[in-house]
Amino acid sequence: MELLLDAIIFQKFCKRIAIRFYDSHRRVSELNYGQLWHEMERVARVLKEQDIEGGQLVGVQLYHCPALIAVIGGIIISGNSFHCMDCKSGKPQPGNDLCAAYFLGDVDPLRQCDSPQILLGIRICTVPLVFVSGTSRVASYPELAFCVRTSGSTGQPKTVLVPKSCIMPNVLVLSEQFAVDEHDVIYVCSPPTFDPFVVDILIGLRAGACLLLVDNATRLSAPRLLDVLFPGVTMMQITPSMFSRWSEGDMKDTIFGAQSTLRVLALGGEKFPILHRPPECRTTVYNIYGITEVSCWSMIQKVSNEKCIEVPLGQPLDGSLVLQIRNVDDEQEMAENTSTGSTIGHLYIGSSTRKCLILGDTNEAPTTQPVFRSTGDLVERTPDGHYFFRGRCNRTIKRFGCRVSLSEVEAVVQCHPAVQQCASCVIREQDRFVVFVKSDTHRELSFEQMLWKEMRTKLRPEQLPDELHRIEQLPLSLHGKICTEGLTKLYDELKSKLYSDCTGPVEYLEAELNAMGIVEHVGSRHREDGCYKKIKSDASFIDRGGTSIAALRLHAAMEEKCGVRLPDLLTMLIDTSVPLGRVFSYVAANATIKYRSARNDSPQQLVSSDRFVIDCHYNLKKCIDSQPTIAYCNAIGCILSVGSHSGMLLTINIDTNGVLSRLFLPDRVECAVSFFNSRVLSSELHPTLYGVVGCYDGFLYCFNPLDGSIAWKYDAGGMIKCAALVVPNETNVIVVGSYSPIHNLHCIVRAESDTVVRWKVKIGTKPILAQTVALGGDVGAGHICVATLDGTIASVSVADGHLAWTRTTSPHVPIFSSPIFLPEHNRIVCCGVDGTLGIWNARDGTALSTHQLPGNVFSSFETVKQSPDCLHLIVGCYDRNVHCIEYRPANDDSLVPVWQVEVQSQIYATPRLIGSRQLIVCTTSGWLNLVNLDGARDGTKPGRIVATMQMNGELFATPVAHENVLPCSSSVYMHSNAAFRMSNPSSTVCLNGPISTSRISSFFTFVSEYSCGSSSGSRSRTRLGLL
Repeated sequence: MELLLDAIIFQKFCKRIAIRFYDSHRRVSELNYGQLWHEMERVARVLKEQDIEGGQLVGVQLYHCPALIAVIGGIIISGNSFHCMDCKSGKPQPGNDLCAAYFLGDVDPLRQCDSPQILLGIRICTVPLVFVSGTSRVASYPELAFCVRTSGSTGQPKTVLVPKSCIMPNVLVLSEQFAVDEHDVIYVCSPPTFDPFVVDILIGLRAGACLLLVDNATRLSAPRLLDVLFPGVTMMQITPSMFSRWSEGDMKDTIFGAQSTLRVLALGGEKFPILHRPPECRTTVYNIYGITEVSCWSMIQKVSNEKCIEVPLGQPLDGSLVLQIRNVDDEQEMAENTSTGSTIGHLYIGSSTRKCLILGDTNEAPTTQPVFRSTGDLVERTPDGHYFFRGRCNRTIKRFGCRVSLSEVEAVVQCHPAVQQCASCVIREQDRFVVFVKSDTHRELSFEQMLWKEMRTKLRPEQLPDELHRIEQLPLSLHGKICTEGLTKLYDELKSKLYSDCTGPVEYLEAELNAMGIVEHVGSRHREDGCYKKIKSDASFIDRGGTSIAALRLHAAMEEKCGVRLPDLLTMLIDTSVPLGRVFSYVAANATIKYRSARNDSPQQLVSSDRFVIDCHYNLKKCIDSQPTIAYCNAIGCILSVGSHSGMLLTINIDTNGVLSRLFLPDRVECAVSFFNSRVLSSELHPTLYGVVGCYDGFLYCFNPLDGSIAWKYDAGGMIKCAALVVPNETNVIVVGSYSPIHNLHCIVRAESDTVVRWKVKIGTKPILAQTVALGGDVGAGHICVATLDGTIASVSVADGHLAWTRTTSPHVPIFSSPIFLPEHNRIVCCGVDGTLGIWNARDGTALSTHQLPGNVFSSFETVKQSPDCLHLIVGCYDRNVHCIEYRPANDDSLVPVWQVEVQSQIYATPRLIGSRQLIVCTTSGWLNLVNLDGARDGTKPGRIVATMQMNGELFATPVAHENVLPCSSSVYMHSNAAFRMSNPSSTVCLNGPISTSRISSFFTFVSEYSCGSSSGSRSRTRLGLL
């Protein structure tokens, strides 16, 4: 058997580039073959010095980077084998305890090791690593190449020991098939835990080719990845789901374009997709097939450039492989032939030489005979010897006594020309068959109607899905395959959002019909062939595309949801002479009272909610986790801006509730907007108001809130989740924290339509989520306070980024709560997630006092000044209480709890003061609480809840309050995870009272809160903004 890696190749191509790596900033680092061999020898030397020889298994836990390849290469040339472990797994995995040693990028995974002993730190390719040796004796595997954990797509996840005799046929055959040489650039797409990764690196390093690696954030972002790969990459091995994230335009113009550098594209791991390649495409495309238990690939098929609806799995990769099609039910060796002469059954792959050892399989005994492994796939072998994938064997369900193949349904949906990708699953708890589709078409309503029409034409009634949902991206597993668990989670989120406006059974029935592809209401309009057409008033459920099976499921769902028997509903749905309008009338008359009674029967309805009135709300398309921000604009008055996970940034006029602008950013927005006035960006005499906001795409955007135009953007190198700080008295200077692994704190200076970096530094070891705060006063002037997710608190100079001091709340405990600076006392208040509240001296970072709150803290603090030397610190806690802590700086910086108020559930949002007498508290279960502080001001009594309101979802973001020009009147703005009940699901609501933020709904809401606090006895009005 040939060596996995050959020293001669490294010598021959010592000056050629072996690895090219792009980090999250698109900075390139390269390593030639000579340098790589040197680093590999260093790894091998460490193993030899620690007596790790003779076929020992060595664990590796690293993300894609040059050090990963060097460590694996060093293990190979040392005569040992490697096991790439999941970097994200927090639990020990089978196979980890087989390792004699580990190379780790972080010390956290040490808990997975069996009685580990840290031996040394080593720097490989500039990356600091920890080498760990296990104290227990482990077995040796001289013939082993590597160990890998399966994804579970063929059943329960397994740990597979792959010998050299199993992986080398892949390397040799594919190297020849793909004609790989030293001029190739191979994109290593798969994670290290997926065996195609091993094939990629061995093929490349044995040919003197260049391995192209990218950091994980770039790998998972299709637009950023495309810019990195093209032009340049010549060979790519990728799953169809990962490949399908690119649009048809990207494929046609870049990947398969006439100028494309891509020679070879190998798609494997899932069913081959429908590809649209232009005639001038020069890329050779292959369909590759295999299972980890016979690692890695077993069959290959070259795909012609003509449009193919079906592509065969191909022929065996090498002569050692034997294919069997067995009966699905009893696993007999041969399945029965069909009327066309084809054989359909469960595919097994066997070999007498390619034999992997499956950990925990006690039924295997050494044998010279072929060992067959189950693929879990249903395959058809045609009379001419071609093999076609027909789905998974376990993807056949029974619906109303009929067998339904999910794969057959997906095949019909996938054939629609506007469908890029589709997937289906069964939601077991509700026994619903759901189909998800991805499409580039912009005609959403007509597209879905055409798709339902095609399904109803080509599928039997029992094959029709219960629901069809169009989504932006299908959720993928770590290995780049469609994730069923992710589909289930996505379905729960979609349903929560879909039903967030259902105030009663009629609205619920409308939502159900909409998901079933049936236009829901008499007199409503729908798009047909791009034109609006009114539905006939006498159209029945069956006329609109319903079936008897759909009627059965809808009837059951309505009775379960409404909690009342609806005996005539099924008959009315099936009867074609009953108009759909009569169905709605029947439901409204027979289910509404019971439905409302069930919804209002809540033990947490503490007091009447008539003091809150919904004014309006705005649909931001996805859930909102950001706090709204209010600013004064000379031309208009007070405005408010808020962003959502859809990327929409909405700005409204507070006085009129009118929308000023909607700006759509490329990715999610989770942080608040920061405003500033500037003459630099405008030639007008008066300064112009601008806002800056961070985005998940790693950029800080400066925008004009009045028209939504973008003035400039700055690349922070990683997601931005905290609001930017516009430095007081230096309005041209902005400081922002990010998730960049290189520099997580950036200071930029605004210039004409652009920015200049003043400095950027790394604070602590983790990203920054809490908002940065400016330190004023005599000792804090020119400094800011920063808190990170590893528990670090630091004082940083705005002038040059110098760290004045750095401390920790609790070691490695993240800080979500934004620090507070008390300028009168030169004190900093900050709290870790574990509830450790601390006071620090702003001058030198001296810890002055601490207090332990009884639960986790994600909320920031609200402060109430009681006297010159007494403050109340109010915070929401995950113990379901609002806590008030009295702080006395002159009394040894004492922290004393004075009162607490229990609410309905955990608190994530910061409690928000309205004036000095009232507090708004939002809970994760969607409750909005108005707490009166009159009796709590002197600490003798706790705050008292005087009004409540429950939203249709969770509340996570902090509300804001706005004082109106009317006497004793203010507004609160909030986001809700569920929208307020409105007849129009895309309408907006404004409430007078508090405003909150929710994670499920996409609605930003105004609430009004009324009180009788004026001397004249008239009612005062507070407007609240809720998300």
